[in-house]
Amino acid sequence: MSGEEVLVPLKGMDEPAVKDLKRSTSKGSDLDLKVSEAGDENTLEYRIKVMDEGAGKVVSLWHDINLVHLDPGTKEPTPYLNFVCEIPKFSRKKYEIATDEVGNPIKQDEKKGVLREFKKGDIYFNYGCFPQTWEDPTHIHPDAEGTRGDNDPVDVVEIGARLIQPGAVRPVKVLGILGMIDEGECDWKVVTIDAEDKWAPFLNDIDDVEKEIPG
Repeated sequence: MSGEEVLVPLKGMDEPAVKDLKRSTSKGSDLDLKVSEAGDENTLEYRIKVMDEGAGKVVSLWHDINLVHLDPGTKEPTPYLNFVCEIPKFSRKKYEIATDEVGNPIKQDEKKGVLREFKKGDIYFNYGCFPQTWEDPTHIHPDAEGTRGDNDPVDVVEIGARLIQPGAVRPVKVLGILGMIDEGECDWKVVTIDAEDKWAPFLNDIDDVEKEIPG
């Protein structure tokens, strides 16, 4: 499908939404970050939060983590991006960042008061998002069949061997991207691998995945 990318204002908006992604207080890595839990698991009130132990404050996994991974020692940018894990591999609970809550903790998604899980069972990859990203609902991509962004952070699939816990932040290497249409919205999935995974040096794009670790 060919064409140009366009921005289409939402109803009642004169200009397309613009999001300022630059924050001087962003965390460049998981240094000093501690994951904690609030409420009882398997309830609507259960939340996973992250604290900056050095600053003594709650960290928003969406807004306060830098997109580009910074070396914890030098604070210099690396070739990797920061991945925020929401759902660990070999699990099925649909955890997600609560984009409409203060501090943006992780919660289990629900529908009509019922906690949601993947219907087909456990997933075989770590699933989450890139911080400081946003699928713009005013943006129509030429390859997305006329659909708009879903108003959430960009989704990430991490295919490495490590089981990453919810709320953890890991440096990852981008291998490819998959565009999906979900209930009439464009939903991009970025395929990545943990920068410290044993296969990371051998995988540089999605074709390498099939070549080096088929299946």
